[in-house]
Amino acid sequence: MEVQTTRFGATKIDDNAVLTFTQPIIGFREFRRFVLLPGPTDGAIVWLQSTESAELAFILMDPTGVMPEYTVKLAEHELAELAVSTVDDLEIYTIVVVPDDRSKVRTNLKAPILINKDRQLAKQTILDKTDYPVQFFLEQAQQGMEEPKEASNARSDA
Repeated sequence: MEVQTTRFGATKIDDNAVLTFTQPIIGFREFRRFVLLPGPTDGAIVWLQSTESAELAFILMDPTGVMPEYTVKLAEHELAELAVSTVDDLEIYTIVVVPDDRSKVRTNLKAPILINKDRQLAKQTILDKTDYPVQFFLEQAQQGMEEPKEASNARSDA
């Protein structure tokens, strides 16, 4: 199958690689079929490209890269909808927003994208019972993970 994209041109993909969303991505009701395309890093960033619209693509990231303790808890009906018995059987991503002001790059930790690669099923869910933010700014997360320069250069003369 060949998918037309505005970012990557015509891209050949395996028919078995097409993900079917059991429920649409919020705000994109008419689009249910997507493929994952590699991003610039080793799997931490991927593109979710619509097979139905060349212009529609999302940047997805592994949220544990910025929040190692990120966890998703799903109800039994959500697991069944994705044909899995545990969350561990899913790939979990969050949508990244990249505005002109790069200091405002953010990801939505409240509404992850869940993918069952074995069955090619996916959905976006809303984590109601968590404090995860809708707008988690990545620059702030990086600053929080860096060691303060004063501490790393400090010395004691005592």
